[in-house]
Amino acid sequence: MTTSRSYNPYENMLQLLDSAADQLELNLDDYISLRYPERELTVSFPVEMDNGHVEMFTGYRVQHSSSRGPCKGGLRFAPDVTIDEVKA
Repeated sequence: MTTSRSYNPYENMLQLLDSAADQLELNLDDYISLRYPERELTVSFPVEMDNGHVEMFTGYRVQHSSSRGPCKGGLRFAPDVTIDEVKA
């Protein structure tokens, strides 16, 4: 019996990064900082809808590295977005 796992874009990106590092024969110390975001921000905010009720929305922003100066990072506001999608 096999168990089904849901697709995780961040885990998929890590596998691709590791595969590329293996092909380049990189030491983990040389690319470890690329594996983890520097910052993750989750925001939730209320929006009054046209019919008068208030609905909460969530957004994510991820910055991977500011070592070369300011960075924009990923930014998503969508009904079905996850933090792992933004990190990837």
